[in-house]
Amino acid sequence: MARALIVDDDDAFLSGLAEVVKREGFTVATAGTLADARREMADSTPDIVLVDLLLPDGNGMELLEPLEPGSGPEIVLITGNASLETAVDALRRGATDYLTKPIDMGRLKVTLNALARTVEMKDQIGNLRGELRRLGRFGPLV
Repeated sequence: MARALIVDDDDAFLSGLAEVVKREGFTVATAGTLADARREMADSTPDIVLVDLLLPDGNGMELLEPLEPGSGPEIVLITGNASLETAVDALRRGATDYLTKPIDMGRLKVTLNALARTVEMKDQIGNLRGELRRLGRFGPLV
């Protein structure tokens, strides 16, 4: 089961979004600040992070900075203060998607399903690479 981390300083929004994400089949952890999110990510790396752009201790895009492209979790930025500049900046930094508040539940569900498939494919690729390493360069060649 894919693991999601939701980061938002609005407790009502956070709990509502967590419930929707759980219904889509994810295990959910929540955080109210960047510091809490970093601790959660250090304890157990999530597959998907849904993070508010404006948090009490910084900008949600700061979670993108230490991540190598393709190696970390899928990041979806959520904001009530959307602008073209922040959307472009987020996508350039490696965010998977950019959602605006109030959230369109249909779009959120499509995004979550796509991310779940991406996570599943990454796991399968990792398993196949491990199997290839185990077999060696030429496999069971006789």
